[in-house]
Amino acid sequence: MKKRILIIGAGPSGLAAAANILEMAANEVEVTIVHMGHHVGGKAASYVNAAGEHIEHGWHMVLGFYTRMRGLLARAGISFDRAFSSMRGQSHVYETWSKRLHTIDASGSKVAFAARFSQYDGLPFGDRANYSRVMADAFLFATSGANLLEHDDICFDAWAQERGLREHVTRYAIFRVLREGYFNFPERISAYHALQTLRLMSDTQKAEAFVCRGEWSETVWKPVAAYVERLGAKIIPYTMVTDFIYEGRRITGLRVSRPDPEGHHHGASSWPKGGIPREANSDHALSTFDSVISTIPVGVLCTLNQTDQAWWQSPFFARIKNLRSATTLAMRIITKEPVRQLMGPVFGMRAPLGIATDMTGHLTEKHGPGSVIDFCGQEAGFESWSDDAIVDFTLENYARTLGMKPIARADLSWLEFHRNASNHEQLLLCEPGVNVFRPGAKTPFHNLFFAGDWTRNDVDVVCMEGAIASADSASRAALAYLSQI
Repeated sequence: MKKRILIIGAGPSGLAAAANILEMAANEVEVTIVHMGHHVGGKAASYVNAAGEHIEHGWHMVLGFYTRMRGLLARAGISFDRAFSSMRGQSHVYETWSKRLHTIDASGSKVAFAARFSQYDGLPFGDRANYSRVMADAFLFATSGANLLEHDDICFDAWAQERGLREHVTRYAIFRVLREGYFNFPERISAYHALQTLRLMSDTQKAEAFVCRGEWSETVWKPVAAYVERLGAKIIPYTMVTDFIYEGRRITGLRVSRPDPEGHHHGASSWPKGGIPREANSDHALSTFDSVISTIPVGVLCTLNQTDQAWWQSPFFARIKNLRSATTLAMRIITKEPVRQLMGPVFGMRAPLGIATDMTGHLTEKHGPGSVIDFCGQEAGFESWSDDAIVDFTLENYARTLGMKPIARADLSWLEFHRNASNHEQLLLCEPGVNVFRPGAKTPFHNLFFAGDWTRNDVDVVCMEGAIASADSASRAALAYLSQI
């Protein structure tokens, strides 16, 4: 009889875990994925809803070092070149001291990632020399094979200053690009996280940035989901886990709430001994599971089993409570008339939506004569601002940054703004000292395994590649457990 694995979540981690397991052991296991919404992709989803609105959980780049993600897409039959568009090594940084936009062009270059900044003209000469030397030292250290984890308890700003960076240089936009630009962190991040990023993006090819040519869910995650279904997985939507049920060191059941397609929630129901009763979903009746892989975001995980003191006072789960998440912001505008077009993202604009990318030349679908511009950022420090205040400030800020005439709402044919405040949409903050609290794939329960970009993994950077790397660890651990029972 086949062993049964239940995967919670249909984001990059959940889909990758299902693909790994079925590719390795399709004849020995059955895989079921449950997820709370109607769309797949988790925090990396974007789709058009029934009202025609573009729903975005955050703007996403794919970087050259995303080799695991590329492999998953290739196995699912997705042509990377058709699904993604390269930004051709270009990016732009707005420096407030010069009130200018400075372009970094590494197109066709094979130099190290850190070296692309050595000729950056957005700093005064003395500060440029100081910055270039310290960043070159950081890059050499990151790629030296040293134990980078030893530097997790200090922020990268302080780490760099200890190595000679002038304190005021940390306020330049170019210094903030690693945390704000590539990984959208609003606060100071640990030196480990920054150094690991430099290691992963060790050359221009690995640092090359790509954007999706269409909606993420339609272009990427639906085809991946279809692939895992062809491999034999069952995918059940509208199933939100609210509690784990356990006996001793085994998870024996899940308590769930089942939101229907209209967004209503049925009362929580228990799945005794891991079984999902037939009436819970007439299309997919499940019997008991032998193992569970949870890809629930940490913000959601910390809302489960709330009345269970033994659970949250245990050393393992009490540690997880220390992890913080941040609310991300995303906005898309379509202008009635074309505006100044730039290849590559613009970093360094004033928060809260401090990153902008002109998507007009990247999207497959045409949106009329105007320009399509995506913005992303963080709510940190702007929690009291209304949505309208953020939108109007960003429109003015973008036009001023690019030296254009002011953009008013009347100049737009489309505007969508999303404040991703729900705990399943938030991003883990890689602040100093955070890694001691991040769990790996294994938990105190013999048959429960964790995956997700917030867990420790071979990539260890909070991104889609990290999420997929975590799925590798969790799927192998789950199969190893099943081979022993």
